[in-house]
Amino acid sequence: MRTVLVTGATGFLGQSVVCELLKNEGFNVIAIGGRPEDKVNPLPEHSRLKFFHLDKLFTEPFDDVETVINCAFARSNDAALLAQAFDFTEKLIKRLEALKVKSLINMSTQGVYKRLPVGELSAEDSPIEPVDLYSMAKYASEKLFAVSAIPHVTNVRLASLMMPQRFLYFFVQKALKKEPLIVTAPNQYAALLDVTDAASGLAALALMNSEERADIYNLGIGTQYSLLEYAESVQRIGHKLGYKVTIDVADNGFMVCAGMDCSCIMKDTGWKPLILKDEMVTKSFKEIQI
Repeated sequence: MRTVLVTGATGFLGQSVVCELLKNEGFNVIAIGGRPEDKVNPLPEHSRLKFFHLDKLFTEPFDDVETVINCAFARSNDAALLAQAFDFTEKLIKRLEALKVKSLINMSTQGVYKRLPVGELSAEDSPIEPVDLYSMAKYASEKLFAVSAIPHVTNVRLASLMMPQRFLYFFVQKALKKEPLIVTAPNQYAALLDVTDAASGLAALALMNSEERADIYNLGIGTQYSLLEYAESVQRIGHKLGYKVTIDVADNGFMVCAGMDCSCIMKDTGWKPLILKDEMVTKSFKEIQI
């Protein structure tokens, strides 16, 4: 029986990771979170799950932890919040070293990569050119973990997760309100990843022998779609569900391309994403209507 400790366990990704790990009877899970009282989706009651407030991370013994999945970091471009996240990262590293944790899976971001032309996907050895403060902070955190005394460190560069703040969610909301979808950047390319697919990918890495994990993995859908393609998917699926969806294109010339080659994690774990563009749109219609 392996014990996996998940930091950031009350966050959007962390909650899904905990639930995914509990599906495997070979895992005991220790969930570390800062906001147990205001979770939107509370962690399940489970005999193999223990929850601790963040402060307890630095006081409880946790002698049997083999692997840590670190989902805790400020999702912000605010310099002060990122400085606090760095302080936490330093404390976390020292704590994990003291606990003699064997392996760490640390969440990073696809934003560390230099933007490539349309159709090109970033591989794990692609040029690094962080796109914003958050991405630079994540890249710096990768380096901190890599030079720690933790024997096996894997940094996972994560695609943008589908959540209510994303453009696709707003497209579906507009469709349900019978309002036109206004696409101002039809040539902007994105590659949204469903949180359940992200969680299953991380669980697949946790199942591997830590010695066999690579230092870096990309975790995403392995392709990219334009905003116009996402809008057309909403239109097509909306029509099937009885909604007349129209699209207005007002091209502002803005072009950003994001997408990662995820063949390494697929090859090493057998994992693959199950919820791609059309499945994600269908899922969004169902969730927003509830």
